[in-house]
Amino acid sequence: MNPPTSMSTLYRKYRPKTFQDVVGQKHIVTTLTNALTLDRVGQAYLFTGPRGTGKTTLARIFAKAVNCLDRGKKAEPCGKCQHCILMEEGRSMDIIEIDAASHTGVDNIRELRETVALPPSLGARKIYIIDEVHMLSIGAFNALLKTLEEPPSHVLFILATTALHKVPDTIVSRCQRFDLGRFPVTSIIEKLERIAKAEKMTIEPKALQVIALAAEGGMRDAESLLTQIHSLEVKKITEDLVIDILGTAKHETFVELFTDIQKGELLAALSHVRTLSEEGRDFRVLITGFMYFLRDLLLFTASDVVPPLLKSGLTKDQQAELQSLASSTESLAVVRLLEILAEAQKNSSQAVIPELPLEIALVKMIAVLEEQNKTTTETPSITPSSDKTPVERPSPKKEASKKETPEVESEASVQAESDELIEPAETPLISFTHITDNWHAILETAKELNASLSVALSTATPKNVENNTVTLGVKYPFHKERLDDKANQLTLMEAFDRILGFKLGLRVEVEQEETSQENSTYLDNPLISQALNLLGGKVAS
Repeated sequence: MNPPTSMSTLYRKYRPKTFQDVVGQKHIVTTLTNALTLDRVGQAYLFTGPRGTGKTTLARIFAKAVNCLDRGKKAEPCGKCQHCILMEEGRSMDIIEIDAASHTGVDNIRELRETVALPPSLGARKIYIIDEVHMLSIGAFNALLKTLEEPPSHVLFILATTALHKVPDTIVSRCQRFDLGRFPVTSIIEKLERIAKAEKMTIEPKALQVIALAAEGGMRDAESLLTQIHSLEVKKITEDLVIDILGTAKHETFVELFTDIQKGELLAALSHVRTLSEEGRDFRVLITGFMYFLRDLLLFTASDVVPPLLKSGLTKDQQAELQSLASSTESLAVVRLLEILAEAQKNSSQAVIPELPLEIALVKMIAVLEEQNKTTTETPSITPSSDKTPVERPSPKKEASKKETPEVESEASVQAESDELIEPAETPLISFTHITDNWHAILETAKELNASLSVALSTATPKNVENNTVTLGVKYPFHKERLDDKANQLTLMEAFDRILGFKLGLRVEVEQEETSQENSTYLDNPLISQALNLLGGKVAS
């Protein structure tokens, strides 16, 4: 492993030097290259966009190509002529870079106006690259405007800014404007993979995904994060290592947290937050990550397939989990959850207790989903009923068992129709209590055998055992369909066999219960009271 010598090494080392090296921004690259090949280069350009999207890089490549001595009719700079070499070494007298953040005064621009009349020393143009141009003072903008109105034919201005709204319209109107967008996660991952391969790094694909998501569309930020992690000089960069450095959490953590919210299990959700707090996570980063998760979930609620707008680089298993969660969640409910998290994100910067805004948000989110469930035709049960006493009966003959249909436990239950029930092996009767006592172990074993079943099983609860067939209650028809699948039934039978010693049969029902008559307001919700007691708070008058 060859460790980097400084924090900016990777970013500078792998900075694009030609238009061909530029990742993304295809429409801008095409426009600039056409201007070069057709000899239609203007006199003022304005590059705007978020940080780390390549504004300064494009400006330098364009400037180098304009003054390249051996370019001919091509768009790409040769990189070998005298001007290209001087440009790469930062010694070109014809390309002047100005940092407007440190040269904000009118005197600085007046000095510039005095030099623009001088012809270029080597290239065809005298090029001024003004970075962060929005930082100029009003007087400096006015002085610059004079030059932009009637610039000498040999002068080219390239302005760059991250805050276009701060640039006067009179300046913008005299420039060819190009808006640079954020990089897709997939493009960032591809670039990081090339860098990692070139630097002989051993890094997990999921670790690259976490870095790309944390960069929020900025290639420079992603490369800087990779440099920071690479400087640790570890043998292998893992997902857990990156998560620890960034202070975020795994996708699976957000799945578990959302499942707790769906089930109305406030204590479990708060326990997750407590664990994350003890691990030293940054709650602002956590809330942001949770918002990305819900944004992806929102897209799945609007589509039965993988949404085309999904750009977070999710694996197929993660997409399957989101698709399953989306089947039991309304789009408007997810929108409300995002609004609650946005409020928590705003409050987190001033919170005395770092985790408190997220904890309050969890209470509100559970209340929102409970309200959603009240308005649906099928209201899911948060807690399985415990007053049902299983009745165990002698095992009938095998021929008779094929004709019998298990009794319906209540009028509110939806009868499961399965023409192809998998027959359990002839085993002695097993008690219902033995199944419930080992239910957690059965679930974990089933998830190990088939991870895609985790969401469907998260809402499943054993209701009865009769004739060596376990009846499971689930919240939604979608989960019933998953568990009725022959392959999935065989998986559960294998889990039963490993934990209980018997390959029990399986029957699945969709549960229903009467709509609660509780007041839907936050103040009357028992979850609010529970949370206030846990957190030691009170309702202000």
